Amino acid sequence: MSLRKSAAIAVCKASHKAMRLLGRTARALPGKIALKIDPNVIAELSSGHKTIVITGTNGKTTTTHIVQQAVINTYGTAAYDPSSTNLEQGIATTLCLDSTVGGKRKSDWAVIESDEGATKLVLPATLPKVLVVTNLYRDQVDRYPSWTTARDYIITAAKSSPETVLVLNADCQVTASIADAVSNRVVWFGVECPVYEEGIGDYDETVACIECGAELSFGARTFAHLGAYACTSCGRTHHTPDIACTAISDRREKSCTLTLRIDGVEHVVQANIRAGYDVYNAVAAIAGLLTTGMASDDAFRALEHFTHAAHRFEIFDIDGTPTRLLLMKNTAGCNQLINMLLSEGEPPKRLVCLLGAEIMDGLTTDWIQDVRWEQLCGPDTQVIIGGPKYEDMRDRLLRAGVQPGNMREQTDYATLVRDLAAIQEPVTVIANCSPIEALRLELVKDYQPIDYWSE
Repeated sequence: MSLRKSAAIAVCKASHKAMRLLGRTARALPGKIALKIDPNVIAELSSGHKTIVITGTNGKTTTTHIVQQAVINTYGTAAYDPSSTNLEQGIATTLCLDSTVGGKRKSDWAVIESDEGATKLVLPATLPKVLVVTNLYRDQVDRYPSWTTARDYIITAAKSSPETVLVLNADCQVTASIADAVSNRVVWFGVECPVYEEGIGDYDETVACIECGAELSFGARTFAHLGAYACTSCGRTHHTPDIACTAISDRREKSCTLTLRIDGVEHVVQANIRAGYDVYNAVAAIAGLLTTGMASDDAFRALEHFTHAAHRFEIFDIDGTPTRLLLMKNTAGCNQLINMLLSEGEPPKRLVCLLGAEIMDGLTTDWIQDVRWEQLCGPDTQVIIGGPKYEDMRDRLLRAGVQPGNMREQTDYATLVRDLAAIQEPVTVIANCSPIEALRLELVKDYQPIDYWSE
């Protein structure tokens, strides 16, 4: 045990405690300090432990929460971060908090959510048993300027940890192409049925083959660029999933029943999820858990009792105003939120749309232009806009058909909470990372979420 590692852990714990007393999330800064003291603290605290890492553009937080709940329910404890801080400093905080000052880990398992770009640092440090890649979309063009930027980071990461088993989305051609460049064993997952009852899943007008640039054809398609693809030009084809969802039935307000085919055998599983895109997250989580060696019944039990992370379907009762928080991150993800809302029947009559452009959001807001707001908004929709980039949000929603007299701005989050309390009708909040976190910080001062799994 080095003095440097002990000092890193001690300072991380102390700074985390002090920041929590101040009401801060306290996940990034303590780990950043720890890494300054001991740059190898992640590798040192990961050595000899069982680790599963989850990454990808959309769905990694939900997938991570299913996995960590299963691991805790089955094995009793795990190092994890309930706030989903997925860069290196947040991961360092998680591991330090799960260790004694002497460097002894309290948990045998670590469940780590990693930003795609951070995987090239996280994997060689943690050498996980399993890496789950949920999907790869166009996202945060300031950080990932092309379809393949994030993929190439993950390829570099996988090459640094050749014993790690990769759990890859067979329906995402960008994710699937990782397997072409690495020697790691691969387990494939996918969805072989429609994910929306009404067939309202959005499709990119064209999807070019990542290998040769020709337009792909699809035998079946779920949404965006996901599906059973084939390229008639270069012959690139879809992999048959080892673990797949083959049917969705008994759809309820917050749950449904999934039929999962696992190595040729079908299982009927209760899933505490509602949105079509969450079916992929559920299948990814089950595939990752089974790949670690967990018994299927333990994995299925976690899916049945799963509860979402903060900002994802979290509901607050604000003095009689039911207010639901939904996190948007990029075009494809936001379109799926809209599809989920439309699948419920009537579109929401009252919306709050908050837009930011911090580092965690992506520094450009251009992505909202291709979101299908027209499907969600009409001349009678009442909207409050906010966040630092509210003007961009306003202009886009006006083009989508919202009437100017039905839209107003509110950039002060404390005042926004008071405004919500006065509405006394259901409200849906759609916001990206920084403004939804700022709003939630105001909400939890006086209100407790109804649907939230807390640490």
